[in-house]
Amino acid sequence: MKTPVLLILAAVLLAVTLAGAGARQFAIPETQPLAQTGQNSGGPNSPAFQTLIEPGLSVGPLKLGDTRDRALQLFPRKDEDQEWEDKCGTTLYWVDTDNRNGRGDLTIHLKKDKVFQIESSTTRFHTAEGITTFDPPEKVKGAYKDLLAYALLTAPTPALGDRPLVFWLDKKNGIAFALAYYPAQHKRYVYKIIVFAPNKTFCPEGEKTDSPKWQQIPPYSLELPSDLAMNRQ
Repeated sequence: MKTPVLLILAAVLLAVTLAGAGARQFAIPETQPLAQTGQNSGGPNSPAFQTLIEPGLSVGPLKLGDTRDRALQLFPRKDEDQEWEDKCGTTLYWVDTDNRNGRGDLTIHLKKDKVFQIESSTTRFHTAEGITTFDPPEKVKGAYKDLLAYALLTAPTPALGDRPLVFWLDKKNGIAFALAYYPAQHKRYVYKIIVFAPNKTFCPEGEKTDSPKWQQIPPYSLELPSDLAMNRQ
């Protein structure tokens, strides 16, 4: 798959933000959560804008099954935002330029103009357990039981630590955590939180799960097993 230029630029932005986060060991400021209830009124910076990630359901006010028009109403197109087609359908890429905790992005995947997968790479959104971008994997492991682990064997990018992404996945409940590598800390961190319909299609980074690049590894693994690592050399 040809990686969209904007994904690489977004990864660079995340890496820059993460460098500042390293000093605080990936802790998210106490002021991070915004209002989580009530109807959405106004854009992402409205006090009423929902910020909760619900497995198998939604990221903030955007729900699985929403229309393309609804997605663009909630996340209006800006000059830096992009749209492209890949193996999984249409992708809307929204840059979170006004997040007070640092820039991030939201990736919305559509089929037949309906949302089927939402990916949050911004601290604006968080799970009910308070998990968000840049958190350590240990926080995910403590909150989510029986996650399966997979590695995506596409070419790694320097901005994501030059290692393949690792995914911790709960297909039954419709949530996954993409873990990238932070070389300065010698640690993995939550790069994306992904919501999809339970037991339905899941597309990691625009790849299909029947691809040979998508490989299962032992549960809660943070690195590739030796046999997969050696095959990549």
